[in-house]
Amino acid sequence: MKMKKLTKLAAVLMSSVLLLTAAGELPARAEEVQDSEKVQEPEKETVEYAELSYNTAKPVKLVPGEPASFRVEKVKNKTCYFTFTLKETSRVEITSNVEGSGETSLSWKLQGVYSDPLCTKGIAELDAVDAGTYYVAFNCTPARLSDDQVLTISFKTESWGWGAGVDGKTIENPISLTVGKDCRLNINERYAARYTKFKLENDTVLTVQGNMAENYSEGSMRIYNEKGTNITSTAAKLSDLKLGKPGEWSEVYKVTLKAGTYYLGVNWRGHMGSSDFTFRTEILKETDNTPPAKPTKLVYKAGTTKVTGNGEKNATVFVRVGDKIYTGKIDSKGAFSKLVKGNVVYVWVMDKALNQGKYVKVTVK
Repeated sequence: MKMKKLTKLAAVLMSSVLLLTAAGELPARAEEVQDSEKVQEPEKETVEYAELSYNTAKPVKLVPGEPASFRVEKVKNKTCYFTFTLKETSRVEITSNVEGSGETSLSWKLQGVYSDPLCTKGIAELDAVDAGTYYVAFNCTPARLSDDQVLTISFKTESWGWGAGVDGKTIENPISLTVGKDCRLNINERYAARYTKFKLENDTVLTVQGNMAENYSEGSMRIYNEKGTNITSTAAKLSDLKLGKPGEWSEVYKVTLKAGTYYLGVNWRGHMGSSDFTFRTEILKETDNTPPAKPTKLVYKAGTTKVTGNGEKNATVFVRVGDKIYTGKIDSKGAFSKLVKGNVVYVWVMDKALNQGKYVKVTVK
C-alpha cells in the first residue's frame, strides 16, 4: 500500500517538473549538462612559412611539386630571388597567388628566369629549358596588407624525356629517335637547328615528315651519316627536305639507307617565340644484308666430342671437320653446342636472311 502511494507521488512530481520546464522556469537536463561541461576546441594547425630572400647570392631554392608559402606581411617592397636545378631538358611552369580573408593590395610579378646568379641573362621561353641551374626574380610591391594573407609559389617541371644533359642543339649531343615512333621536341630560338640520332639494323627504305607548329619563315630537314656528313642528296635524291606550312605536315619524303647509325636534323629561320616540332618516320622496306658476327666463347677440349660457343640468336651454326660439315641451331639466348670429332674445326654462323659470317678456326686443347 505504501509502495503504491510512493509511486503515485513520484509521478506527480515528475509531471510538475515537466510543466515547469515547458514554461521556461526550469532548465532542461540536456542544457544543464551542456552548460556544465566545457567544449574542447580543436587545436589550430601550425603552418611553417618559408623566408623570402632579397639577396641574389642567397636565393630560395624551389623544389618541383612542393609549393613554397610565405606570410605576406613579411614581404618588402623589393625584388625576391629563387633558384632551381634541372637534370634534363624540361618544360617549366612557375605560378603564384595570394590567399586570405582580408583586403590586400599586392603587386607580385614574375620578372624573369635567368641562367646567371646576377639575373642578367634571361631565358626567353620556358617550354624547353636545358639541364642546369637557373635563377628566378619576382618583383613585389605591397601596399595594403591583412594579417592572414599568404603568398604561395608553385614550381612544376615536365621532362621531355631526352635524357640527362641532352638538348639536341648539336650533332654531338643528339636526341634519341626511334624509327616508326613520332619524336617531338621544342624550338625556342629564332635561327637554329635540332638533331636526332637513330640506328638501323638492316638496309632500310623509310619515309620522313616534319611538322612545325608555330609560325616561321623557312625550314628544312637533313640526313647525316655517323661521321656527321650531310648525305641528304644521296639518301633522298634532294638537297633539302622542305617543311610545310606552320601546323601542317610536310610532304612525305622517301629515304634509302644502309644499316648503320644516322642523324636526322631540322633547321629553320623564323620569328616564333616557342614552337613544338615533330619528326615522323615509317619503315617501307627492310632488307637484312648484314652478315652475322663471328662466333665467340668457343670451347673444344681434348677427350670430348662437343664444341660449344655463342653466336647470333636463332641463327644456324656450321661446324666443319675435314670434309664433313655439321649444322645446328643457336638458341634464343645465343648459345649452341654441337657433337663433332676431329683435332681442328672451323665454325661460322648464317642468319635467317642467308647472310654468312666469317669462320673461326678452333684446335682441340
